[in-house]
Amino acid sequence: MQTKKWQRRSIKVLISLAILFLLLRIFAVSSIDTTPYFKTAYYGETIEKMNAEANSMAETNGVLHAGFSKVNITPKIVDRSANPGKGEFTAIKMAGFGNGQIAKGVHDSLYAKAIALQVGEKVLILISADLVFMPESVVAKVKENVKDRVSREQLIFGATHTHSSVGNCIPGVVGKSFGGEYQPEVVQWLSDKFTQVITEALADKRPAKFASDFISVPNLVRNRIIGETGRLNDKLNLFSVVQDRGKKAVIGIFSAHATTIGTWNDKFSGDYPGYFQRSLETNAVDLALFFAGTVGSQSNMGKGEKFDKAKYIGETLADSAEILLKKMKYDSIVSLTPMATELEIPKLQAFYITDRLRLSPMAGGLLIPKPESPYLQGFKLNNFVWIAMPYELSGEYGIDLKNALELQGYDSALTCFNGQYLGYIVPQKYYYYDTYEARLMGWYGPSMGDYLMELNFRMANALTGVRL
Repeated sequence: MQTKKWQRRSIKVLISLAILFLLLRIFAVSSIDTTPYFKTAYYGETIEKMNAEANSMAETNGVLHAGFSKVNITPKIVDRSANPGKGEFTAIKMAGFGNGQIAKGVHDSLYAKAIALQVGEKVLILISADLVFMPESVVAKVKENVKDRVSREQLIFGATHTHSSVGNCIPGVVGKSFGGEYQPEVVQWLSDKFTQVITEALADKRPAKFASDFISVPNLVRNRIIGETGRLNDKLNLFSVVQDRGKKAVIGIFSAHATTIGTWNDKFSGDYPGYFQRSLETNAVDLALFFAGTVGSQSNMGKGEKFDKAKYIGETLADSAEILLKKMKYDSIVSLTPMATELEIPKLQAFYITDRLRLSPMAGGLLIPKPESPYLQGFKLNNFVWIAMPYELSGEYGIDLKNALELQGYDSALTCFNGQYLGYIVPQKYYYYDTYEARLMGWYGPSMGDYLMELNFRMANALTGVRL
């Protein structure tokens, strides 16, 4: 009798486990989607939007006006009685590393900076900050704050991608793991700072002239996915603007990860982009900005360790920039063509289980909030093309588009972290490769890279009128 009871219980347990496994398989796990992206609804909807935007956009010619602004965004860490409105907090986790530290001090200050551009009635504002990326939560508040002056489509966001900056502003489980517990007061404070930097840049507009150029610095970047055989985006792009009274600003765009400062660090720092900006502001210009380029799969190289390495890379880049700035030729009469398209994206397919399985969109959505209205933006200013992306694009992808534009006589900048973060975008050939970028941070399936690169090329085609 005891044996029969034990058998019945065992059968019930096995049936329960089987049902549980089946439910998990149905609701928590799903197979990756291998449907060709060009046969999907999200592709068709995005192409329709992009075509409509391309057909309605227009080039504006005239005198360039530009305004500059710089705002300190270094939090103050206090023991008690914090006033978040003044940037005071009792604890801030530095964002970027899953095992990053709570900040205990400041090695070098963090900034948000902006350049406002106007030609005729068209206005664009380029905004970058010493952050790991631009949090969507902050951008949403900034959009609301400035809606009476500029639209979201006129704001192009970027970040230096330092991993030693402000966290606690990324919602969701994944956001918490990389940036600490979500704190609405941090989001509010940062959004106020970005609203300030935008407002001040708009108020500072004056007649100006513009120039761009690039230089290759292969000794400062390496391919971190496959090493020496991997392709590099080793170009340092400069975008320089000089107001009629002589005030000069320059933007540097480079594609090496700002991770010279590791998890051992407990002080706020701009990493090597901070050294780059400070060096230029000391020796060559009034305002220096840095935008992370196509940093996916691209790591840094340089002499020294820790902060010495950051200093070496940043100041070496600045030295190269100073040489280039002396040779650049400026134009005050320019043509400006902006373009912005909302993206439709595939279903979430995040977190590796096996080569064919990921967490289901429902389960993954509990860890990663769905992004709201991600924007792909770009503009052409004379022969300079800038495309700003809400994802971390591989440098191997980026160099293809940059080379194609260069062959047609265009200088270009491709920048990441434009107001949202859709994870790493790696070439499809690496999707099944056992690497952090593909398995942990590739969130939207094997076709996402090719899909987004088609959109990048389409935007470049529309801006230039050339089929690349």
